[in-house]
Amino acid sequence: MKKVWCGLMVLVVLVLAAPAGAAYYLAGEFNGWTSDGQLMTDNGDGTYTATITDLGAGARYEFKVTDGTWDWSHPGPNSWLFADAAGQVTVTFNENVISDGWNPTQYRIGLSTDPGAWTIAGSFQGWDNANPATAMTSIGGGIYMLSQTLDPGDYYWKAVVTGSWDSISWDARSVGTSDTYLQITETSEVNFYVDAFAGTIKAEVVPEPATMALLGLGSVVLLRRKK
Repeated sequence: MKKVWCGLMVLVVLVLAAPAGAAYYLAGEFNGWTSDGQLMTDNGDGTYTATITDLGAGARYEFKVTDGTWDWSHPGPNSWLFADAAGQVTVTFNENVISDGWNPTQYRIGLSTDPGAWTIAGSFQGWDNANPATAMTSIGGGIYMLSQTLDPGDYYWKAVVTGSWDSISWDARSVGTSDTYLQITETSEVNFYVDAFAGTIKAEVVPEPATMALLGLGSVVLLRRKK
């Protein structure tokens, strides 16, 4: 029987809860790391947005989301962004807890821009952030995928902007995120995904043909019993 488990590292990184009812701000290289540098707009649904302008076409900056002070900020390591061709980017912060199969499940940082080249770096490929064998393919909408056959074992991985450690993992979109843990008990094909806009990742096992055949047979038997 095949089992795959994708979750947190054994060494859990503590993510502090934001103060209740707090306003959120962006503090980063683009505003001198002022803790209340740019107020985010409260959309009334647990999401907050802010558009940063005059950054320079394609420029890269590091930043954090704060409560207006340095008493609370997210993520731990700095987050990162790339401006678009007009030198601007919209940042979204989602404080809701979301159970949709993607990670992180809370405090997601979304961007209106996509760096355009992603790689899966992990223990199964030597942590090479520019390995062409694990380069991800765009499937549209800012989502990238990589299919990889893995033998039984314990693995660690993250999605990185190719050639860098700007990454997305279970804990955040940040520089040098924590590693996501993956356990496989039978040789399996695994699909890795990253959503560049939403700032999320996931891994899914592809059912083997024999398993799919059994599932189909079970459906036939069920239909016959209904007769």
